[in-house]
Amino acid sequence: MSMRISAIFLCLACFATPVAAAEILFQSPSGNIQCQMSDETDALARCDLSVTRQTYTERPASCDGDWGTSFVVRQSGPGDLNCAVATLDGDGAVVLPYGASLGFAGIQCRSEPSGVTCINRQGGGFVVRRSEQRVF
Repeated sequence: MSMRISAIFLCLACFATPVAAAEILFQSPSGNIQCQMSDETDALARCDLSVTRQTYTERPASCDGDWGTSFVVRQSGPGDLNCAVATLDGDGAVVLPYGASLGFAGIQCRSEPSGVTCINRQGGGFVVRRSEQRVF
């Protein structure tokens, strides 16, 4: 996808009002963080981190998927870890340049050289970076 088309897509994603189920796929410039913003059943932002070092290592008994590398925040409430039965792979994702943000259904995600931060209007969210992952 050309840079011009990517920029147009990012602008449309920031201002478009979804009429039906919508999904935005983006990734960090390094490709180490893949994210999805969706309103299929409940508006949310999810980011998966491709690293072996993770902050959260104690998998709950209820999780049969990948643990500690997938994070989610909904329109309200705190961010949370996601028990990922399928990981995001970046196929079809646009690159969100460092310093750029995407807004979707009351959730803002920002890309920085240190990682990606997603926050809802209530201040709940997550920070995903190689050195540390945090939910709040």
